[in-house]
Amino acid sequence: MNKGAVLEEIKHARFLNGNKRPSERKILATLGTRSVRLWKQLRVFLKVNYEFRPELVFGGRNYGWCYKYRRKNKTLCVLFPETKAFSVLVVLGRVEVARFEEDIKNFNEDTRQLFKTTHQYHDGRWLYKRVLNKSDLKDVIALIKIKGGRKN
Repeated sequence: MNKGAVLEEIKHARFLNGNKRPSERKILATLGTRSVRLWKQLRVFLKVNYEFRPELVFGGRNYGWCYKYRRKNKTLCVLFPETKAFSVLVVLGRVEVARFEEDIKNFNEDTRQLFKTTHQYHDGRWLYKRVLNKSDLKDVIALIKIKGGRKN
């Protein structure tokens, strides 16, 4: 599936009004009970293991409001809250792509398929992984670990 098709499929479910910053309460209500648990687990994992600060920013009319985990000029990942789910963007550079390929058997079929169909740009592969269950969360955490940048 190409990037445009992915955006078209999920853009209706995101916070797309750039003039209306969503509150944390609104984000959690939109995620729904099951996704809130996964969302909170991921955010705790990021807080405990990384020194990247989450910033709620508007990513444009196609992407909507999102949490960018940044430190200086480096972005670790981006979390996009959606209705009953959320997506995470992790950009894997050339070295990280090789690490993923070495470990590909440990990812679920959906993540393997996503990787295979994601275009390799000059700066890496932009993986937009939708988190719907624990297996997806496990894969996102593994992708972030591949990306690196953990606390000392």
